[in-house]
Amino acid sequence: MKKQLSLLSIAILSSCSLAAESVQLENEIKDTSSTGYAFSRANLNLKKTRVAPVIDGQFSANEWQDAVQITDFVVFRPSLGDKPIYPVTAYVSYDENFLYVAAEIHQPRNTITDRVLTQGSNLWNEDYFGITLDTNYDKRDAYLFHVSPSGVKEDGLVDGSDYIGQWSTLWYAKTAVFDDGWRVEMAIPMQSISFEKNIETWGIQLRHKLSSPYQQVYWNLNDGEANGWTAGQVAPISGLQGLEQGIGVELRPGLAYKSNDVESEWIPSLDAFYKITPSLTGVVTVNTDFSGTEVDEVDMNMSRFAQYFDEKRDFFLQDSQVFNFGGINDGYPNAMAFYSRRIGQGKTDGILDINWGTKLTGQIGDTRVGVLSVNQQRDGGKDETTQLSVARVSQQVADHHQVGLITTQGSADNRENAGLWGVDYRYEGSILNEQRIEGYGWYQKTEKQHEGEDTKAYGVQLYLPNDAVYFRAKYRYVGDNFDPALGFVNRKGVQYYEFVNHLRYRPADGWLADHINYFQTNVFYWQTDDTNNDRLSQEYRLRPFQVEFKDSSLFYIQHETRKENLKTPFKMGRNITFMDDEFRFSRWYAYYRSDSSKSIYGNVRVSRGEFYDSDMKHLEFTLNYKPNKHLSFELSRQNYYYQRESQRENMFGTRFKMDVAFDSDWSWNTLLQHNTQSDTLSVFTRLRYQSKPDELYQLTLSQGYDMEDGWHKRVKTADETALKLNYIFRW
Repeated sequence: MKKQLSLLSIAILSSCSLAAESVQLENEIKDTSSTGYAFSRANLNLKKTRVAPVIDGQFSANEWQDAVQITDFVVFRPSLGDKPIYPVTAYVSYDENFLYVAAEIHQPRNTITDRVLTQGSNLWNEDYFGITLDTNYDKRDAYLFHVSPSGVKEDGLVDGSDYIGQWSTLWYAKTAVFDDGWRVEMAIPMQSISFEKNIETWGIQLRHKLSSPYQQVYWNLNDGEANGWTAGQVAPISGLQGLEQGIGVELRPGLAYKSNDVESEWIPSLDAFYKITPSLTGVVTVNTDFSGTEVDEVDMNMSRFAQYFDEKRDFFLQDSQVFNFGGINDGYPNAMAFYSRRIGQGKTDGILDINWGTKLTGQIGDTRVGVLSVNQQRDGGKDETTQLSVARVSQQVADHHQVGLITTQGSADNRENAGLWGVDYRYEGSILNEQRIEGYGWYQKTEKQHEGEDTKAYGVQLYLPNDAVYFRAKYRYVGDNFDPALGFVNRKGVQYYEFVNHLRYRPADGWLADHINYFQTNVFYWQTDDTNNDRLSQEYRLRPFQVEFKDSSLFYIQHETRKENLKTPFKMGRNITFMDDEFRFSRWYAYYRSDSSKSIYGNVRVSRGEFYDSDMKHLEFTLNYKPNKHLSFELSRQNYYYQRESQRENMFGTRFKMDVAFDSDWSWNTLLQHNTQSDTLSVFTRLRYQSKPDELYQLTLSQGYDMEDGWHKRVKTADETALKLNYIFRW
């Protein structure tokens, strides 16, 4: 253990030294942090509106007369402190039932980038106006709402500096586009968000994103180093009084007709929500149905370990940030205590029906709580049921410290001794001239199946998530028998080390500032040992040159060196097997991403070198074509070619996406995926109609094929057609 802590300490001290030198250099060029704080806005005192605005994007006479008007927006990226190219005038007000936000962007119609018309689409490559809303004003988590000029809405959760884009809720927005600009009106129901009733001060951030020329424009900036949309960048708004959430009841009935090769059936379902307090929500789900949920986009897996996939089911996404533990995320998810995709799925039977479930999530003072319990079919015996449960609590201690507990019970196959418990600690603060710092420490343990088993896991993590100087260090121990039945683990019996650092320079003036957003160098280091401190793998990556241009296009080159000590043979495809031995190999990368505001854009990555004891060539690209807001096409391809003497292996994965938006209500989405590594072909297509936020109709077709023997001898492995209707009722 002393060896591990010594290595981590050296990495931390080295990075802090680099950080101090880089901050000094950055301040000589431009005092980023002090300039950032110059744009922190004073408290905004809201007035309760006497006339609720009609949400139609038209700005009718007098409907915003009681709102606070905001015009002091500033450029955050690419040049902090610049005046926006196109002025923004925003309005904020409220009544007992809604928070109202409106904006007018004074921008010629022909300069607007607006190529999306399907509700729920990702808007980050388009023009949009949006807000970050922190209803507790603790700058730890928040809601995010975006609207494009065509009225397409995107929502998500902000957990510190992480974005959970899969989350969604019910809210209203309409827009209108004119020759000299566009307008947006938003109404966010108090029933759609959680807040402490006795807290009259919230936090808000207002944002306009311009795609061409690229500009990120914000109203408030507390920190020139952090992303402007994060929870820590909000400014206080006060005066919020007499807020109502009705009786706090929401019902979401659904009806699905599902048909496959075996049977056809009608499936009713119901999700019921009750606001116990404005910040605490109870949920009951009955006969839960997830048909219509988007399928996973599966990349080729060139490692020996299982892939991680994001949660996409609405029931589990609601307040999902409450269950986060130890700062473990999808960047390196090994030893994640709770992974909601373990629910409703099993290793033996695949998809498992959920009979009913309950959930309690929210905040009580400085305490966040989450409890989830689900009854479902048992994996390996669908005629039986099993109960899966998780409980999580975290307590804020003073301004910068948080401690928490987590426990899970049950497993998909209903095995005995399937419990887990864990404790964690989180620190958030600043060092080195207001450079942000985050630290985590955690310990967890699963129940033993036999005496003498090593079922513990623990780790520490340190982050400096800043723009000029970024640093991340991790140490993680995962015991040989650590087995979280409701968590994620893809490599046991290891000790994992990670060191990642970048130094970024943003030109402040001159020719470089006119053409370049930033230059950057990166250093990556990963190491994996077994629990006896014997080396299993080691990887160095050096990215000496990365540059982002004014149009947001990006280029970098990278060199990678790896050492692998294989304990068992590793079969790569059908023809090549790497035997248990020690290997050292390296390769070069080059990557380019084009300007995403164009109708045709994409990225390409090429690499060449070695992979274990074979020669490797790798080509990967994504090509997007958006001729207008009604059509969108995406083609991506991954190709890996390996050769060792007379043995050859050529594997590729192809993905094609097509989105057709007939108007803002009707859309048709299709996803085709073919992967020669797994010899699979999948087809997912969905017709979607949503004329109002509280009504949704979907018709989906999902098919899968085993392609091991070729197209003409393909074997169908999945075939389901589903018609689904969903409604939302609130009181």
